Amino acid sequence: MSALAGFRPLIHEDYTSESTHRIYFKDARKMKEILDESVQLIITSPPYWNIKDYGHANQIGYHDSLSGYLENLNRVWKECIRVLTPGCRLCINIGDMYLRATKETPYQIVPIHSFLVNSISRKFQKNMIYLGSIIWQKIPTTKTSGGASVMGSYGRPRNGYLSLDYEYIAIFKKVGDPPKVPRETIEESRIGINEWRELFSGHWRFNGESQKGHIAMFPEELPRRLIKMFSFPNDTVLDPFLGSGTTTRVAFDMERNSIGYEIGFDTNDGEDFKELIKKKIHYYDVPEEIRERIFGIS
Repeated sequence: MSALAGFRPLIHEDYTSESTHRIYFKDARKMKEILDESVQLIITSPPYWNIKDYGHANQIGYHDSLSGYLENLNRVWKECIRVLTPGCRLCINIGDMYLRATKETPYQIVPIHSFLVNSISRKFQKNMIYLGSIIWQKIPTTKTSGGASVMGSYGRPRNGYLSLDYEYIAIFKKVGDPPKVPRETIEESRIGINEWRELFSGHWRFNGESQKGHIAMFPEELPRRLIKMFSFPNDTVLDPFLGSGTTTRVAFDMERNSIGYEIGFDTNDGEDFKELIKKKIHYYDVPEEIRERIFGIS
């Protein structure tokens, strides 16, 4: 059954993918297009707090107080919890951030990850269980969430600072029994022991994404791993902060359905963000006569 109210997927005999993908250029604080408990996995990376202007009047993060930022995110998480199927996962990629020294305040790290986990755990404790976080160590590709590789009193003790070359993937589970899955599907999705150990390790090591067009892209490897770990073919994956469309693209490749929400952002090179997303998600690779059956963009 489709996760979208009034929508049933159509399959074309000449097209191998049976998945469907819907993108809404709307605010994820209200996802009325999605039915209750109809999404089996949520993967997202929320906007940075107060350091990146995405160029939209209703953006979350820029010019927000820290408490306002977390409260705006909680409005999105509330909708995510509503649409998430019991027993399924919400995965949030988030990094701590540094504040540069000023005349009034010293250089410091703001533990955004800790604040976010605490906020969700307290506000939604009846609905969500925190299952820990993966530490994703990456080669820094932007200067938005971490400092330089060498900071402070280089070569001398006391006043050096840690390199912020990692982010987190916080994992939550919605309370309740997970949906039943056919035995054949379970067997087809089986993960070998060596890969299992790598995926479910508390530390991941792979590069960040080269930032072209949109400064906050995460690499395809991140949603690919999470989709393999926490979903089955034909499940629906939601990204409420779709950005450049990476989650949708990987869901397409892995035979999952997807839904994405994105209010818009200014690209680095002036390209229309909707066109950037369309290129990223294979939109123009699908035969035109069936494109609207596979993709719905509104």
